[in-house]
Amino acid sequence: MAEELPFPTGKSPKAGLNIYGTSAVNPYKCTVMAEELGIEYNYISLNIVEGEMYTKWYTKNVNPNGKVPAIVHVKQDGTQVKVWESGACLLYIGHEFDKDHKFLSPVGTQEYWTQLSWLSWQISGYGPMMGQAAHFNRYLPSEEDGDYGSWRFTAECRRLHSVLNTQLSTSSFVAGDSMSVADFAAFVFAHSAKWCGIDLKEYPAVAAWHDRLAQRPAFRKALRASGGYPFGDEETSQTDGEKLEFLKMVRKNGTQGMKAAHQMWMKRGEERPVPVPSDHANYEDRQG
Repeated sequence: MAEELPFPTGKSPKAGLNIYGTSAVNPYKCTVMAEELGIEYNYISLNIVEGEMYTKWYTKNVNPNGKVPAIVHVKQDGTQVKVWESGACLLYIGHEFDKDHKFLSPVGTQEYWTQLSWLSWQISGYGPMMGQAAHFNRYLPSEEDGDYGSWRFTAECRRLHSVLNTQLSTSSFVAGDSMSVADFAAFVFAHSAKWCGIDLKEYPAVAAWHDRLAQRPAFRKALRASGGYPFGDEETSQTDGEKLEFLKMVRKNGTQGMKAAHQMWMKRGEERPVPVPSDHANYEDRQG
């Protein structure tokens, strides 16, 4: 086991459930589920602007991938369970704290596999595509050509919303007639639709589902973690004031941070992918 480094002041896990997060999208999945279950938890906020997720103490002690959310469950006997990646965190919270199977059905049942299917849909498609759309629509520097990236990922997000809209046209919740981990996973991305370039009004079943969940006290409380979620449609539509200035700062720092991260892993002259013999055949077909 890798040797742990000392935690900074206020960052070490306490007894019970600890959720590490920032004002980014994914940590709010965990706070929503914890609030709906009525779990007492310790929210440990990391500084996203300073890149605290990539510091050695965090990658050694909590999440080797340097992302959020991650959870550390300090049990009554002092043992710790560490889990990272949002889907795994939701499943752990369900298995450990949802003993009545309110939001996560018993393993092996059809309901469980349906919930897991929709959870997998979110973490493998809906979330990543919305994230890429936000990158190309909101963070790509203006001097760079982002037209294709914006077109490609916004189109895929529209397709995914169509899939979700069809599902919610015949069921009350994402995985059926009962709220589940699938709703917790998908909600925050629907809540961020405009930031990613999507208008929920085009998907009435999704909009109605989102609005119902957004009125639940647990969801409202969960969204206040880490100083409040800043990327909801209401927040990103502000035309003046502190919220607008904050989003301007986020976009500026976000762009700079993304470029720095890319430069760390891509040296000048290595921008092109590793070649294979079929390269450019599609260009030749198009020209013909």
